[in-house]
Amino acid sequence: MATARRARDAGFALVAAFGVWLFHSPSGTTLPAAGVALALLSAVSMGGYLVLSRKVGASVPDGSILALAVTVAAILTLPFGVTAPVWRPSLLLAGFGVAVLSAVIPYSLDLAALRRVPPRTVALLESLEAAVAGVAGALVLGERLPPAVWAGIACVTASAAAAGRAAARSL
Repeated sequence: MATARRARDAGFALVAAFGVWLFHSPSGTTLPAAGVALALLSAVSMGGYLVLSRKVGASVPDGSILALAVTVAAILTLPFGVTAPVWRPSLLLAGFGVAVLSAVIPYSLDLAALRRVPPRTVALLESLEAAVAGVAGALVLGERLPPAVWAGIACVTASAAAAGRAAARSL
C-alpha cells in the first residue's frame, strides 16, 4: 500500500486485508500480541522482498541470480544437513524435490511476474495464498469453514482479480 499511486490500488489492498482479517474469524477471540507482531514483521519482510526482487530481476534478466541465491541457501543450511542422518538416496531425492517445488519454481515465477507487473499488484496476488490454503483445507482435509472465512476468501479473490485486471490494462 505504501507504493499505491491510485485510490483503487489502496482499495484493492484494503479489501484483501479485510478478507485476510476475516480468515481469522474474529468471533470474540483476542489476538496474541506476539502473533500480531510476527505477522506485521512478515508483512514488512514480504514488502522488502518484493521491492528488492523487482530491482534484482530488472538488473539480471536471466535466472543466474536465483541460482546464486539457492546455492547460498544450500551452503548456509549444509551444516544442519551434515549432522542429520539423511544421506540415503531416497531422502536426498525427496529433499531435492522439495527444494525445486518450494523455492526454485515459486521464486522463478515471482521474478518473472515482477519484471512485468508492479510490486503492489504482485503483493496483492500473493494474498491469494491464504485463500487457496483455506479452499484446500475444505476440499482436501474436509474442514468446515465458517461463513466469515468464505467471505474472506471471496474478498481476497475479488480484490486480486480486480488488481490483476487493472494491471493487465496498464501493461
